[in-house]
Amino acid sequence: MTRPARLLSVTLLTALLVLAGCSTDGGDTTAPDAAPTTSTTTGAPSGGSTSGAASSSATAPTSASSTSASSPTSTTSSGPVAGRSGTYTVTAPTGWGVATDQADSVQGIDLVLLSSSKVAGFGNNLVVIVTPGDATVVAQELEKGRTQMGQAGRKVSDAPDVQVSGVTAKGFQTTYEQQGVKILARSYAMAREGKVYLLTLSSSQQDGANALAQLGRIVASWRWTAG
Repeated sequence: MTRPARLLSVTLLTALLVLAGCSTDGGDTTAPDAAPTTSTTTGAPSGGSTSGAASSSATAPTSASSTSASSPTSTTSSGPVAGRSGTYTVTAPTGWGVATDQADSVQGIDLVLLSSSKVAGFGNNLVVIVTPGDATVVAQELEKGRTQMGQAGRKVSDAPDVQVSGVTAKGFQTTYEQQGVKILARSYAMAREGKVYLLTLSSSQQDGANALAQLGRIVASWRWTAG
């Protein structure tokens, strides 16, 4: 069984979420985009309490408080963008851009999409990491992530499966406070053709429903390529 690099130990990914989402501009409460006319394939209940993206677990990062010195920037994209793995493309929602270069130091980083607007001082973002692995690894690491997040004092709850271009992504969600911002991280993992895909959608808790709607747009646009 191929084992990924600890699924990035998710501590790194959680710190990355704060880096990508938080800024020193405080409580910007920019109104979110209108809800989409179509929902995700998850059948998620209302209230923004579900589907999301992979790996957001492990112990709480001890250095994340120093990661948000300035507001991040992203490159706007109006069409499909490819992850670095070359195995898929997605289309960013309106007002979102590509910010992958900000996460170059993270092993396995494949794609970062970042909203240009902030709610409660946090910009919604989706982080995709790709590592070697299979479905067995996905199940083991998600369970470990849930346990470690609970041990770190973060609230962990179930999330329904997400269908991503014919592949089922499984996961959970966590809520916690970081740098004065109440964060909701929806964490999912899926395996396809010898690779594990970790998708983490991060938002302020206040904007959780809108973030879920944007995730719906992203996964609806996901297309597998030859890679």
